[in-house]
Formats: sequence, C-alpha cells, structure tokens
Amino acid sequence: MTDAKYTRNFEEIITYGFEAIDPDEKIEVNLKDLLYVYGVLQEYMRFFHQPEHYQTLDDVIAFLGSNKDNAGFQILSTAIYKKMSGMFPLHIDEKFDNGDFDPPQLPFYYDEKRHKTPNKTRNDNE
Repeated sequence: MTDAKYTRNFEEIITYGFEAIDPDEKIEVNLKDLLYVYGVLQEYMRFFHQPEHYQTLDDVIAFLGSNKDNAGFQILSTAIYKKMSGMFPLHIDEKFDNGDFDPPQLPFYYDEKRHKTPNKTRNDNE
C-alpha cells in the first residue's frame, strides 16, 4: 500500500493479512448460513450495480433502513454477526482479535476532510 492514510483500494483493505493464511486450508460451514450471506451480497449487488436504483441519498437511506428493519443494514448485520459467527477456526478469530487483518490505511470515507475545500477570498475571484 502507499503511505497515504486513506485509500480507495478496497481490494487491499479486505485482503490485508491474507498472506499469512494457508491457501489450502478448508473449513466446513452451514449451507443455509452461507446461502444467506450469499443472498445478502446478491441483494447489495442488485441495488448498487444500477445507478438508477440510488439516484438520491433518500434511495440509499431507504435501501439501508435501520437495524430494526428487514432492509440492507439489518440483513448485512445478520450475515456478519449471526450467520458467519463461528465459521472461522480459532486461529483466524485470534488473528482478527490481534488486529492482523487491520490494514494500515483506512477507507477514504473515514477522511473527514474529503469534502472540505479551502475558503476562497474575494481576491481569489479577481
């Protein structure tokens, strides 16, 4: 990764630390739980692949809903914290706990300054 504090390279973010994982290691998971996670990813893809689906911020807010709705945020939360809970072997859980998968860069949306522009003075427009 680069020296920048923030990045738009999500592939690097999500695969950080994977080099320590045995590429031949396999796990066994509950098929219904895996299908649920897959269905959640499909629904996110179905919504976000077509810009007409999210023409306004209200469209995105309606898609995500809240953690009490059966909408995007709630199903993603269920997939991660309920369906995938327990899928990883202990040594992988320990790597998560130790921060081994925490990349040195944050996603760009953590940068609070990303929308701020310097204030122009009257002289800048002359």
